[in-house]
Amino acid sequence: MKLVFMFCLACFVLCANAQEITGKIENHPNFQMDLVLMLFGMENPISIGTVDKKGQFTANLDNISLDDIPAENKSMSIMELYFNFYFKCNDKRAFGENFDKPAASQDYVRMTKKGEWAGTVFLVSDKDLIPWIEDSGYNNAIKGSFYEVMYVEEDFDVKMTCKSSVNADENTEVETEYSFDIELKKGFNWVEYTIHEVYETDPDIRASFPSKVTIRNLKDPSKMGWIGTYY
Repeated sequence: MKLVFMFCLACFVLCANAQEITGKIENHPNFQMDLVLMLFGMENPISIGTVDKKGQFTANLDNISLDDIPAENKSMSIMELYFNFYFKCNDKRAFGENFDKPAASQDYVRMTKKGEWAGTVFLVSDKDLIPWIEDSGYNNAIKGSFYEVMYVEEDFDVKMTCKSSVNADENTEVETEYSFDIELKKGFNWVEYTIHEVYETDPDIRASFPSKVTIRNLKDPSKMGWIGTYY
């Protein structure tokens, strides 16, 4: 009985700490900054942690309060779940009964200094993904993972695989596969997108794009690189 209790306690500790990430931001300037989300507008930053002068940071999505966010800002930013994932199925009802759950997503983590937006952090397994993230029309995708933050108002799962399609050129429609296996908890969640296959295109027409992707909860924070750009 004691062993069972200790096992359950260990699982609880792991789950409780799953939302907290520590690490180092590359090429960070000699300034202490705040890590924030701006899902509900630049005038309503949501603090998730800090980064010190050496680039060491702690970010935590647990126990974030939205009490100070005006209802109007929430209503403008929160949309159906379907529209918040980076990759979407052709038919939004492929998500099943959860396709219209209220949600909001954040692509990058912002950095502020004395309240002013001073930098952006890209969350990627490989920094060579950043050009594609910034402009997928002109820069080729590569295999790897990138990460976002998603806010939902209740607990639910999305476990399904759907086929979609992307136009490689005016005569070629390429089938894509997006597999979702994610448990979203009320509040803020780390979302991991892993690109397994890339369709190679004619670069004179459009950039190569992901053709097989999995979407799931963050599994291994050590593989998440925090790459900063500064203004």
